[in-house]
Amino acid sequence: MTSKSDHLDNSAISQLIKKIDALEKRIVKLERQKQMSHTDSTEEEDDFEPQLFKFSSSEEDHLESRFGEYGLAWLGNIVLFFGITYFVQYLQVNEFKFISPLFGFISVAGIFALAYFTRKNNPYISKIFWLNAYLLLFYVFLKLHFFTPDPVILNKGFALSLLFLVSIIWMVLAIRKAYSLLSVIAVIMFAVTAIFSDTRLIIFLSAIALSLTGTYLFYYKGWVRTLVFSILLSYSIILLWTLNNPVVGNPLHAIPDHSFGHIIVLIIAAIYSLVAIVPVKEGLFTKSNIISLVLLNGFGFVFVITHIVVTFIPENYFLLTGFIALYCILYSVLLQLRSELKINAALYALFGFVILSVTSVGIYDFPNAYFLLSIQSLLVVSIAIWFRSKFIVIMNTALFLTLLLVYLSKSVLSDEVNISFTLVALATARIINWKKERLTIRTEMIRNFYLIVAFFMVLFTLYHAVPDQYITFSWTLAAALFFVLSLVLKNVKYRYLALGTMVAAALYLFIVDLARIDLVYRVIALLFLSAISFGLSFYYAKKLRKKTSE
Repeated sequence: MTSKSDHLDNSAISQLIKKIDALEKRIVKLERQKQMSHTDSTEEEDDFEPQLFKFSSSEEDHLESRFGEYGLAWLGNIVLFFGITYFVQYLQVNEFKFISPLFGFISVAGIFALAYFTRKNNPYISKIFWLNAYLLLFYVFLKLHFFTPDPVILNKGFALSLLFLVSIIWMVLAIRKAYSLLSVIAVIMFAVTAIFSDTRLIIFLSAIALSLTGTYLFYYKGWVRTLVFSILLSYSIILLWTLNNPVVGNPLHAIPDHSFGHIIVLIIAAIYSLVAIVPVKEGLFTKSNIISLVLLNGFGFVFVITHIVVTFIPENYFLLTGFIALYCILYSVLLQLRSELKINAALYALFGFVILSVTSVGIYDFPNAYFLLSIQSLLVVSIAIWFRSKFIVIMNTALFLTLLLVYLSKSVLSDEVNISFTLVALATARIINWKKERLTIRTEMIRNFYLIVAFFMVLFTLYHAVPDQYITFSWTLAAALFFVLSLVLKNVKYRYLALGTMVAAALYLFIVDLARIDLVYRVIALLFLSAISFGLSFYYAKKLRKKTSE
């Protein structure tokens, strides 16, 4: 027999279970409604692009049916496009001056009608019809003045205005309807119009307009591919202009005057650099998108500006490169303070210092530039410490090694440069050890590299800097200084350097010095090396006894 309290407990549990079941059903219903509304809104916002270049991969679909539905749709539209363009050209060649564009416009209207009436029954082919009509309309407008000996529109400026107007209309339509693919087409049309203008001012303004449009659409719409095409086309039209614009039939060669084209390239690169400071927006673009776009802008800028420098200003380029270096370093500081992606700050800083190296070479030339380039390495490490960037340290290490190897193998040796490389290696190793936590370096490999470089450079520098009879003496003195540093800094690695230098001094003394230097210098070298050896021996003996007693 159950008690009254047990009965109440069972009743409460039953009611609680019913409430949980009702709550679960309601949550499921709300999730379904949300999913349906999200699907509807997505399809409504981006009606032009879904599945345009995608093929279904479900198990029920066969390759034949997929190709028949999608492949033949593309094939038919491509054939239709070229068929109409060839017939327009045929009419124009046979002196049907006005019938040719009229037929083109009628064909465009017919394709737009096909796209409209097939939008429900066959939405896929309808989208391709829209794309075909956009491209064909631009072609017909282009033929009104260009590619014909007897144009319908004689005024080139008016013809270009129509082409730019068509491109702008497509871009406005793309933004209003959220058709990113249409924006790509508009960007391509705009760039093509600029190229056919074959006018410096139009090309310059078009390149700037493309950079502003691409950056704007990336920031507000997240249209990555539009910005990619914008970057490629803006740099390309500047490059074509410097090559005398061979696309319109001009002979391929460098134009006689760059006409401040490098200023336009700097403006374009600065506009695209705004991408690096854009905050990441979930659902629009990712961090990898921003980094990839920054790199693409960098490659495009380097390619075009290098071409301009080599072609037009091969001598006095250091003012331009100095300005670029200053801009990149200052912008890297801004990115470090404001940007979410610290890798971008590191990229701009590293690029700035590379360009600064080019500037140093332009001002002082080799071998004098090696002194500044080696000292610059310390500045790079200082920036790396502030930025907490292991990436900068690693890249600077690679550049430092490359510079050192080039200097040792290709250049006339200089005591000042030797000393600068030696001191920079020692100072860099010390700075990295001092601030390794700030640099997030968990390995001693980089620091060991600089210490090894410093070890060999000390021997190399002293070998060339002091007279032959004092080489062993100087190496032994260097070993003593390394040992003192190990005591002051309480770092065992400097004792390793001291021992290695002592061994090198001893080998050099017995292999080289005893056979060629005067007797007096032999005695001095032997006594000094002996004294330092005994001193180190007493130190290690005392240290061993202390450790044993402990």
